[in-house]
Amino acid sequence: MADIVELEINNKNRLVYFKGYRWVAHVGYWIWVLIVGTLLAVKVPLTPAILFNHFILDNLPIAIFFYTYCLYIIPYFFKRNKNLQFWSIVLACYLIIPAIDVYYNKIFVHLSIPHNINHSFLSSYISNLSNYLLNFLIFSMILFFMEKNEEAHTDLETAKEQEEIEQVKLDLLKTNISPDFLMRSLAQLKQSATNQTDSTPDAILTFSDLLRYRLYSKRKQTAKLVEELDALNSFIHFIDLNRQNNNLTINLQTQGNPEGKSIAPLALVNIMEPFCKAHSNRPVTLNMILLIEDHSILLEMDYSLRANPVLLADLQEYGENYKQLYGSSVKFHFENCEDERCLIALTLPVE
Repeated sequence: MADIVELEINNKNRLVYFKGYRWVAHVGYWIWVLIVGTLLAVKVPLTPAILFNHFILDNLPIAIFFYTYCLYIIPYFFKRNKNLQFWSIVLACYLIIPAIDVYYNKIFVHLSIPHNINHSFLSSYISNLSNYLLNFLIFSMILFFMEKNEEAHTDLETAKEQEEIEQVKLDLLKTNISPDFLMRSLAQLKQSATNQTDSTPDAILTFSDLLRYRLYSKRKQTAKLVEELDALNSFIHFIDLNRQNNNLTINLQTQGNPEGKSIAPLALVNIMEPFCKAHSNRPVTLNMILLIEDHSILLEMDYSLRANPVLLADLQEYGENYKQLYGSSVKFHFENCEDERCLIALTLPVE
């Protein structure tokens, strides 16, 4: 849960970053307009009235055109592939707004450079068209590079976010403990404590060690094979302490040297849980042979009963989960034999 909350916070931070980046680009553009169109063009002392007329009022129509284009025309037409409507609206705005701008300047804007007073409407309109076209091209280039930069950042962040999500899923998958196994184990410990069984303290400590190993293995990509085998032996010892409740006997034989090797965390521990969940009214034996080789381990399991549908489903899920985690290097096969036995073969990579 904490990992998911952290992802949500990261997503919000990325959104704030992109919005901030856009505003920086827009502010930069209007600073450029202020410098070129007002500070360098006006030859009289700058006053609030000069800034109001030369910068704010004089650029109001073109700002309306640009932000109509940016905030409405592009998202509602261009990005929805309504190309004919998009270019028709852009062309109409490009031809109409400069004409409105001519009358607007004569009525509302009082410039210190009266260069349009003696010009005809047509000459002023043509001058406005060229001015709008130049600014439109500059503004479009800014938008283009902003979109490209944001698209590249979005792709990178999306890939990173997807990788983080997959990692969270894998962490949950590795450390997932069966609720049924957990509840049954706690119930067995409670029953042993109630009956004041001599093995109760040992069972509680062993079960605590198993839970602690799961907790500390959460973030690890690999675990030492020696530690994994110790956890597996603790698991078997815990089951043996509660044999009267689960009717399960496990025999493990290990061949090969585990020193200096690493394995996927909980790979051996997790496969034990399905057998602990399997309900049996008669004693059942699980014989396990673990062969440790240089680059892999081979685990062969012989279950003395024919697997019921629940156990089969759990084994199938285990195989799919570890293939998802570690790819084709994981080989998992099981079958129910006609003589009331279930055979499982598992190959896991080691480093």
